[in-house]
Parts: sequence; structure tokens; C-alpha cells
Amino acid sequence: MPPNETPFEQFFAEKIKDRGVSLKKLSEVTGITPAHIENLLRSDYENMPSAPYFHGYLIRLGSALDFDGEEWWATLKKEGVIKNSGELDTLPRNRFVKQSPPKYLWFIGLGVIVLIYLAFQLPHILGKPTLTVILPDQNPYTTSSSTFTLEGTVQDADSLYLNDNQEITVASDGSWQQTVLLGVGLNPFKISAKKFLGGETDVAEQVIYVPAQGASNATPSASSSTASTTIATSTATTSSPRP
Repeated sequence: MPPNETPFEQFFAEKIKDRGVSLKKLSEVTGITPAHIENLLRSDYENMPSAPYFHGYLIRLGSALDFDGEEWWATLKKEGVIKNSGELDTLPRNRFVKQSPPKYLWFIGLGVIVLIYLAFQLPHILGKPTLTVILPDQNPYTTSSSTFTLEGTVQDADSLYLNDNQEITVASDGSWQQTVLLGVGLNPFKISAKKFLGGETDVAEQVIYVPAQGASNATPSASSSTASTTIATSTATTSSPRP
């Protein structure tokens, strides 16, 4: 029988009678106290629990007695006999059930982690590299060799250059070496450690190449020998008898 053609209390009593169940048995099946079932049979809605619980009772009774609890819920709400507990007629949440935090809290937490990471990494990203030159160990440095190996260490740099145009390979531990060819006299060098988004650290070094004394005499000796040979050849040619 449709809900709008008979009062609920009468409809409810007929369903119980048709099923042949006692109020005690119906209470055990649905989990609704006998007192609340009796209130429904007397249409004593004032002593029924608030809307969310009442709604759940009708759904459970409909399942046990084979009627549409949602349909009767809508009818009783229209009649205004249900105690209103708010706009949302849902059962209160179990405070002992672990609730998932709102999604926006995850975004806030992620943002905090990113800010903390940037706070620690920003000096490494935007700061200046640390550049140390081990050799030469003094500036200016004097050597008698025509080649020299610059050595040092670098940290927090994306690239390392010699005189702005020659890239220096940096080892995994930050050490580097670069062999250069020296010209006689003063040889200036600039080592530059650079960051892609950050600053630059430059170190200027001067290496003076002074050839050894033996090396400086070698060329005149060879010239003298060549000159002597030339003179000797000329003399021999002059003293040759004419035909």
C-alpha cells in the first residue's frame, strides 16, 4: 500500500502482523530498541531520535519487513513529524573511526616541505661556488719548465673555465687539474667557477716562465757551430785550385 494512502503507524502494524514477528524479534533483527518500535506503532514521533537515526531506522525496518523505507522517510518529512537535526540528514560520524585529512591539508604539507627544502638548498643553488687553487701555491709563481699543471678544488659549481674559454673537467670529488703551455716571461691565468642560476667565483694566478741557463745557451752554441761550418766551407771553396 502506498505511503500516502494510510498512516505510517497503521501500515507498520500491518507489516508486523503479516510477517508474524514479535517486537522483540524485530528489535533483534534491526538493532532498534523495542521502545522505539513501540513509539512508531503509537505515532509518538516526539520520543524518537533525531532525523539521521530515524532515517536509518526506517531503512532497516523496510529491509526487514519488505517495504520502501526511503519512500516513507520522504512522506514523514513532508508531514513535518520528524525532529530536524540540520540540513544534512546523515548519521553522526563515529569519533573513534580514523578520518582521512582533507585534501587541502596534503597540499599545505607538500608546500611546507618544498619551502623547507628550498631554504636549505637556496644557498647552493643561487650562492657563489667555492674555488680553491692548490698549485701554484704562491702568486706569482716562477718555474723553469715550459709546461705547468694548475690544480685545485671546487664546490657547488656547474662549470669551471680557464681564461673564460677553456672548460676544465672536474672530478666527482671536486678536484681538478689543467696543464698549460707557458711562454717566456709572465703568464696570467683566470680560473672561473660558475653556476647556472647563481654567481661566479674567479681566481687570478700568474706563472712566470724563466728558461734554465743550459737551455738558453743551447741556441747560441748551435748557431756558432753552424757559423763555423759555413766559414769552413767558404774557406775550403776559396782555397781550391783553379783549373
